Amino acid sequence: MARATALVSVVSMDLFIDELMRGMALLGIKGEKIPSNADMVNMYKSVMEEYKNIKIGEMSLAFDLASKGKLDMDAETYQIFSMLYLHRILRGFARYGIIKINEIKPVQEQKWNPEVVTDREKLEIAWDCYKKFRKWDSIVFGLDVFKILHKEGKIIVTPAATLQKVRSAMNDQMITGSSRRKSEIAGLLNDEDYLEHQCYRMAVADYFDTFLKKSEK
Repeated sequence: MARATALVSVVSMDLFIDELMRGMALLGIKGEKIPSNADMVNMYKSVMEEYKNIKIGEMSLAFDLASKGKLDMDAETYQIFSMLYLHRILRGFARYGIIKINEIKPVQEQKWNPEVVTDREKLEIAWDCYKKFRKWDSIVFGLDVFKILHKEGKIIVTPAATLQKVRSAMNDQMITGSSRRKSEIAGLLNDEDYLEHQCYRMAVADYFDTFLKKSEK
């Protein structure tokens, strides 16, 4: 159920952005129309301030309902997804929740069945984002895309070498980052779960780079 998932305020920014990308895919926002990484970071910070008690599953449900025209708002994006539009969805979802709470009818609780983003759509979204931002460490659906490509035999990695490449890239980020960012990275370098997921992203980025290099020749 949507309400059984973790609060947005306690999940990682990467998970939030993954959910944001899934929602945008449902609303038809793809390719060059995807907001910049900086814009999505600002959306994350804004939701942390204004909707810190919403759960990640509820945000997902809000996108599902908006894509089906079930919120009291104009769901047409006109190919522009902004912070204003995100807040309109979340406010519409809040009003939807109040209406549902006030409805008096004995119905059996239904299971939440969100719209599914297909493997092909995940690949397309991840490719579009990487091609646009060239940021290996924020590839959306990183783990899912790695599993898809690995299952198809398109990615073969050497774990130790990939981990070393991730650590080296993170150390490079510490050199140019702010003091706060340096402290964050220092902590993440000791987070095995985080490093594992970043290895998946690095492997996907290396795979995507082979196509980018071919297209640039």
